[in-house]
Amino acid sequence: MIPVDALVIRRRRAVRLVVLFLAAVLLVTAGAVLVGPALRSPNQLAADAAPPSPSLVTAVVERRKLVEPVVLRGRVQPGASVRVLAPPAAMGPSSVVTKVPVRKGDRIREGQVLLERSGEPLFALALRFPLYRDLTAGAQGPDVVEVQRALRRTGYSAPTSGVLDGATLRQLAKFYRDRGYRLGSAQEDRPSGQSRAVQMPQSAVVVIDRTGRRVSKVHVRVGQTLADPKTPIVELDGQAPVIVATAAVDQAALIRPGQQVDVIDELGETRTKASVSEVNDQAMSSPDGQTGIEIRLQFTEVPMTGSANRSVRLDVRTSAAEEVLAVPVSAIYSRPDGSMFVTLVDGGDATTDVTVVTGHIAGGWVELREPIPPPVAAGAAVLVGEQTAGG
Repeated sequence: MIPVDALVIRRRRAVRLVVLFLAAVLLVTAGAVLVGPALRSPNQLAADAAPPSPSLVTAVVERRKLVEPVVLRGRVQPGASVRVLAPPAAMGPSSVVTKVPVRKGDRIREGQVLLERSGEPLFALALRFPLYRDLTAGAQGPDVVEVQRALRRTGYSAPTSGVLDGATLRQLAKFYRDRGYRLGSAQEDRPSGQSRAVQMPQSAVVVIDRTGRRVSKVHVRVGQTLADPKTPIVELDGQAPVIVATAAVDQAALIRPGQQVDVIDELGETRTKASVSEVNDQAMSSPDGQTGIEIRLQFTEVPMTGSANRSVRLDVRTSAAEEVLAVPVSAIYSRPDGSMFVTLVDGGDATTDVTVVTGHIAGGWVELREPIPPPVAAGAAVLVGEQTAGG
């Protein structure tokens, strides 16, 4: 018979063994949990190292106007005007301006005195040609006819006989007198030794093309000596300054009359707006040595009157005349034979290459020209690239 104390000791040893066994099992299990993720087969390691499957990046085919900003350099030029010259016979060291009765903004009427030189008037007459001689009593010729017609247009009942006769002289004297002057002063030397009074000197007539034009600038002042026949005495119907630019042929193809333009004078730090008024149809060389298409613009806001002959920047807002079917530039791919294609992508990421013909390019978009294959239509998705995770 085993003593009680020995039995108790055996039971305690058995319990210790069970506890030690369970502790060992827990330790092994914990180690497997911690080390297990780091233990992979070679095949698993290769699979983990491979890049993730790429995802397709697409864009939508659109019907839109293709817009391409065009930046040009232009030059501000004075606007067109009619330059009125004094007759060469009115030039000389003793030809001093004694009165300027016209001002900027005045309308010039036929028969009006434009200026006074050495006390004598210069009349504005709409003759077909300038006087080529001083007119004396009895003179005959087409120049006399022109003066007689001018008298009739300005309200005097002169004949149109072509002879500076008594009836014409009376009307001419009245014409002078109504303007505060006296008819005839100088004498004309004649081969016979006789002299005849000059009734209308050649120097008294300034030829204008028509009545009613407005004075835009006066070039003469009292006290000035008339010495240069090429210098105008006044300018009529002066227009606002204009801008002239030269565009490359491909740029000019995008520019049409009426388009709006931002005008920037970097030197003067001023901005305004203009519109395209004219696009030449032939290439030409500009004064700056550039070859291209001449573009003319007119100011639609405050003109840059202080920037005459200065270079300015022109930002032209261009667009196609109508909407076209277009895709982003990145959606166009080329084959070795030079043909172009887009890749359509359906809802399941299946792809189909479709040959297309490209047209105008503007603003990062490409026109698809007719005939367009039926699968390609507005709203269709086209491939523009591929993207990987984290890319």
